[in-house]
Amino acid sequence: MHGFLTFTRETPPFDAFRDPRAQRDLVAAHFPEQVWHVPRLVEAMGEADDLFFDIVSQIHLPAWSHGRVVLAGDAAHATSFLSGQGSSVALVGAYVLAGELAGHTDHAEAFAAYEHRMRPFAERNQALATSGGTMVTPTTREQLDARNALLRDPRAAAQAMATAGAEQGRAVHSSLALPDYPATA
Repeated sequence: MHGFLTFTRETPPFDAFRDPRAQRDLVAAHFPEQVWHVPRLVEAMGEADDLFFDIVSQIHLPAWSHGRVVLAGDAAHATSFLSGQGSSVALVGAYVLAGELAGHTDHAEAFAAYEHRMRPFAERNQALATSGGTMVTPTTREQLDARNALLRDPRAAAQAMATAGAEQGRAVHSSLALPDYPATA
């Protein structure tokens, strides 16, 4: 059995990364509920020999290039697995970077044009992880109750995911009109 227990914190628990007991204690402290299978999951985690503990975070860089080096994909604008857009945004970024490099003789101009075109799109997709992540990581009692209600009613969950969140996501996912770069030899 695999369990995926997530929680939010203001600061990353760096002190727990090298201490499996501290990891288990931290997770157990965030899941004191005595409902559903949560106690069994926490107990199983305490006995597991293959516990995986990590943080989900984003780094927002002030610039994606310096000199002759440019970042693309997750190195420039990781969207987080909570948004589900990492590969898509990376592919769009690679396309835009290649097009700008082909269209400019100066790499610095190409890098600036790439970032100018991509940054708003990447930032909108990054925001999906925090604005849309409440289903995975609720931060208030109301969000937790709403998430739990949806999990108890698969039809309502399917309907909710097919409407509000999906519409927001689709709008963001397709918010960049890809330029038609001229073919180069």
